[in-house]
Amino acid sequence: MFVVINKPHGLLVHGTDTSDEYTLRDYLIESFDVHGIGENNREGIVHRLDKVTSGLIICPINLDAYNQLKDNFEKRKIKKRYKAIIQGSLKSNSGEINLPLIHSVKNRKKREVNKKGREAITKYTTLTKSNSHSLLDVDLITGRNHQIRAHLEYLKTPIVNDVLYSAKASPLLDKDTICLQSYELEFVLFEKEYKFSINEPDYFSSIMKM
Repeated sequence: MFVVINKPHGLLVHGTDTSDEYTLRDYLIESFDVHGIGENNREGIVHRLDKVTSGLIICPINLDAYNQLKDNFEKRKIKKRYKAIIQGSLKSNSGEINLPLIHSVKNRKKREVNKKGREAITKYTTLTKSNSHSLLDVDLITGRNHQIRAHLEYLKTPIVNDVLYSAKASPLLDKDTICLQSYELEFVLFEKEYKFSINEPDYFSSIMKM
């Protein structure tokens, strides 16, 4: 048994050593009593979205689902698609970014491209463009922490308002919001196929009209 939640931007998935704010994990404890399902302080969590990222996240609420979903994620059996608005545009309308990532030497909060890093593969298609921005459909092949954000920074097309990854601050968005949304999940669990999708948030339209 599981739930799929549309996580708002600004909400942490689980607690950290430096924060005691309310998290998605707290909500799962309160609403579904997921005690004992998963790692301590990460109950009900099998994958993450960054605090500044919004969108769909799968949360198992019993142990059988937790074990199966964890295995599916490790074996890359779960398809995750994102939409992102970037500053500028990429050189080709579609392509694959295959660049390994490590923790940044200069800022441990970040990831950066480095040939000594772990494999990271991001596929993208440009959906629309304006004079200053592009809307991408992103297919996450591997699921490294901050993967999409680090790849797009490296290509000098950071996600809008992602100031940690070199973007300019947007006057339309608060500091806990970037233009990155997990909009589609597709997977098989206990021999049943599931697919979930949501519309892009309203502020995406506002940014593309700038």
